[in-house]
Amino acid sequence: MATTMHPNDVQTYNEVAMGVHAPIYSYYADRIVERTGVVSGCCLDVGCGGGYLGLALARITELDFVLFDRCQEMLCCAKHNIVHLKLGRRARPLRGNVQAIPLTDDSVDLVVSRGSLPFWDNLPTAFGEIHRVLRQGGFAYIGGGLGDPAMRAELEQRLHRRYPEWGRKNRRPPQRANHEYTDALTAAQIDPFWVNRSDEGLWIIFRKE
Repeated sequence: MATTMHPNDVQTYNEVAMGVHAPIYSYYADRIVERTGVVSGCCLDVGCGGGYLGLALARITELDFVLFDRCQEMLCCAKHNIVHLKLGRRARPLRGNVQAIPLTDDSVDLVVSRGSLPFWDNLPTAFGEIHRVLRQGGFAYIGGGLGDPAMRAELEQRLHRRYPEWGRKNRRPPQRANHEYTDALTAAQIDPFWVNRSDEGLWIIFRKE
């Protein structure tokens, strides 16, 4: 995601994410908890936008959250969403880049990200930073998708009806091949890891041993 966004774009993006697209974040939050079992401690939501995945996880866990993004306008939006959902004691925004996460080593139990991965540069450094801030036994769950095919079809219809210009203004970036991710994870000396591409999206999962 860009480092800056026009205020009108931010408002529309937030309306879509908190409205039409809200089921997507709940869908993946459920799967993250099911796959990792992490329900307490600290979660870092990388490229969080308005904090949507982290805030969906907040509804079903006892985690505290760092909502992390390089775009100041989206972090302002995240602050608004934190207040709106009365999560001020559990969530805080933080600005920066995934290649230099301003957190100490071994400080978070779960790192999540949905939708920002295609925008990341220098993947080995980014994955290495995520691995660095994870505590032993912590998980990273990183990728993107629009839910299962049935959900995707339904939400695309609803989105087109309410926001007919969305597809033109928000084109999806090119996706990398699986080997680009596996090569970057190997270069970052991360093991074990899983790169899963299916009709539910692309997700990279790894655990800090």
